[in-house]
Amino acid sequence: MTAGRPYKPSWLDAFLDWVNSLKMAPVLFYILLYVLIVLAIHVALWLEGRLDFGAVETRVFFDVFWFPLGMGYIHFMERVAQRSVEEIRPALGVSAAEFDLIRYRFTTLPFWPILIITVLGLIFGMYFAFQAGSTDNVSSILWGFTSGLGYTLLPIWLYTAYRHVSQIDDLYTKVTKLNLFNLQPLYGLARVAMVVGIFLVVLVNINFLSETYFGSVTQTPEMIFFLSMVGIVASVAVFVIPVLGIHRKIEKDKTSLLAENAEQIDSLRREIQGDMEKRSFKNIDGLEKGLSALLKVRESISAIPTWPWSPGTFGKFASAIVLPLIVWLLQRIMTPLFAVP
Repeated sequence: MTAGRPYKPSWLDAFLDWVNSLKMAPVLFYILLYVLIVLAIHVALWLEGRLDFGAVETRVFFDVFWFPLGMGYIHFMERVAQRSVEEIRPALGVSAAEFDLIRYRFTTLPFWPILIITVLGLIFGMYFAFQAGSTDNVSSILWGFTSGLGYTLLPIWLYTAYRHVSQIDDLYTKVTKLNLFNLQPLYGLARVAMVVGIFLVVLVNINFLSETYFGSVTQTPEMIFFLSMVGIVASVAVFVIPVLGIHRKIEKDKTSLLAENAEQIDSLRREIQGDMEKRSFKNIDGLEKGLSALLKVRESISAIPTWPWSPGTFGKFASAIVLPLIVWLLQRIMTPLFAVP
């Protein structure tokens, strides 16, 4: 391998590159993939006479949803990662060759780990999908296979997310050109962490909806709540922990800048006070203007955020966390009211 390619890229990278080469937006590709899978299973069910022509099987929509969702979100996460690592480049004190290596590691998955996870996930996914189902007709095989692919992609997504999150803090430690008045280069990596965290919330929301309102119920209400809480706690962790290091660095530099500004203000204050005591007023206007400027600078420094999140990022993430809790509480409150005696 060359210095720029320390390992061979995975099959997933090749697949994402292929989707990017298509003459359509990736999101449209995954929507069409989902529609085709659902349609293919229903056509098989209709032809086999297991379902009236034109009727729909609700469980299909949720059982096969995980595969296109997982693949699509991995694709989205990788695109965010590619943009983010480019954004932080001006703040890194590394050479062009070193940055190329950083970019490759951050945006390219290694061949063997992904292959091993794929094979193991496929075995587990197929076993789980077919253990209680029949394999004597095309619809069941197609349904079970596409459902099992969802279980295959979950560990791949977890591994991909882990690689990104684990590298974020390391990249932040390489920041040597920190400009407190321009934190824009730092926002990208925090956005990657947010994307990972939000997907965990998406997973528990879909699990809640599918177990509560659609498909076959496989979990107790207590288990659904437990999994939701685990997902939310994990999402908060991956959103906050990777940026703690750079948060402390920003906070330290901000405190230092405020201390420097305070010394300048105090120096001018003492100079003004000395002139006042001496009844020397020829420099008062200039000193007052200087003091006013320093006070405005202090306001600007005080307004600098210490978390590397772009404006509105925390609000969006908090909304993603709070909304499912509100829905769950409303469901718990309203269900008894409309229960049939």
